[in-house]
Amino acid sequence: MTFFDTIIDSVSERYGLGRGTVSRLLSELLGLISNKEYGGFTGFLTAFQSNGLGDAVDSWVGEGDNTAVTEGEVENALGNDILTSLASGVGIGRETILPALAGMIPLVVDRLTPDGILPSEESLAATVASFSRADAPTPEPASRPHQVHEPEPIDPADGSNSLLSWLLPLILLGILIVLGYWFCGRGTTPVTNTNTANTNANRSAVNANANTTAPVVESSFKLEAKDGKYVVTGVVPDQKTFDDIKTALDAQFGAGNVDLSGLKIDANAKPFPDGWWANFTKLLPNLKDWKTGVLAFAGNVITEANGLPAAAVDQIKTLFTGWKLPDVFGNAAETVRSLAEVSLPDGSKLQAYPGGIEDELVKFIQSDEYKSGTNDSLKDRWFNFDDLNFEFGTTNLTPESKRQLDNIVAILKAFPDVKIKVGGYTDKKGDDAANLKLSDSRAKAVQAALQKAGVGDQVPEAEGYGEQFATVDENASDKEREIDRKTAVRLLK
Repeated sequence: MTFFDTIIDSVSERYGLGRGTVSRLLSELLGLISNKEYGGFTGFLTAFQSNGLGDAVDSWVGEGDNTAVTEGEVENALGNDILTSLASGVGIGRETILPALAGMIPLVVDRLTPDGILPSEESLAATVASFSRADAPTPEPASRPHQVHEPEPIDPADGSNSLLSWLLPLILLGILIVLGYWFCGRGTTPVTNTNTANTNANRSAVNANANTTAPVVESSFKLEAKDGKYVVTGVVPDQKTFDDIKTALDAQFGAGNVDLSGLKIDANAKPFPDGWWANFTKLLPNLKDWKTGVLAFAGNVITEANGLPAAAVDQIKTLFTGWKLPDVFGNAAETVRSLAEVSLPDGSKLQAYPGGIEDELVKFIQSDEYKSGTNDSLKDRWFNFDDLNFEFGTTNLTPESKRQLDNIVAILKAFPDVKIKVGGYTDKKGDDAANLKLSDSRAKAVQAALQKAGVGDQVPEAEGYGEQFATVDENASDKEREIDRKTAVRLLK
């Protein structure tokens, strides 16, 4: 019995659904999780994290008991369109699949991440394919209305009977071909594809191809408060972003108080920068009593912000570091980091944060402390990355990490005698062994990226320390524990 069979049996028994129904639901769920257009496994988990379920997701991916989720939480995370699509694919109502989904999702995520690390796209695709093959019903023999008899022996002396015996099967075969063409190709209604998710995905792909010459635009989002009513305008790249915004604002301000008629979907719109949605949802609670004003985003710029509560203004300075902010934030530029130029001895220049890893590393390499230092004196002098991140639960570096990795490569090339060690760290949440393994894999992923860039001889060591040096309690909020999740480097002698 495979782990898929175990999940099917468990959900079937718990929610009183037939095994075939649960099997179809599992197939639809796996299709969603592996759907690249939706965001793949990472996008699926992010949908739950963005709705305040980060700790639950951590429990599913990590070791130990899986945190349960409610039907409402699943509904908020996945959105109306996806749930409707899943229900259509299974052939039962949403009210029936919701509780089963709530019970199934933690089990599926847990089983797909046995080592606390998200599988690669190739591995996930192979797992989903193996289920699809195992789940496929064994074809039954086609029914035959008439018994087919073995042909009687032919008398060679009977020429007419011999000719008829050979011609009759050919005539019947020709009739069958004509009838098959008529009924299958022209005389019947095409079979409807009940897999709405795939249909929508194909339709989106066609639309995308049809619009290849259309101009690319920045995604934008403007929220205007008018005496307790909230009007949303702007352009977003897909239905999921629209649904996420609607769900979050309806929950915060009440569905009857939010007007989204001015929010449009344009497949040519560039997605918002990574982290925008997570940060915006963190900001929402501080907008609870906001009655009048405007908050607007476009790309990585806050284009308008007025009438906001003081707590929201302070939080924006913290959450949207590196973004261009309007004048209403006063001296916010002193608080919000922006990239500056760092010069290297070989004449090359970097774009880095003042006081960031590049700035501090270059200064330290040129200091007497380093020049006269030993391995023992340097072992506790670590430099933390500012903008190096991994996709959730994986060792895949995010695209945004490239700038800082390129900067480290440039520094090492400018100082060819310098060698570094990469260290990986996690917070205290989850299983100790899984955390250690993940941190070590991530440290070695950074080492591999630097080796690939041509400075491998200068990065001889990489090691993960898991939660060994974490300081924040595992029951603290995800934001508080963030400080313990990091990647760093130190100098070697």
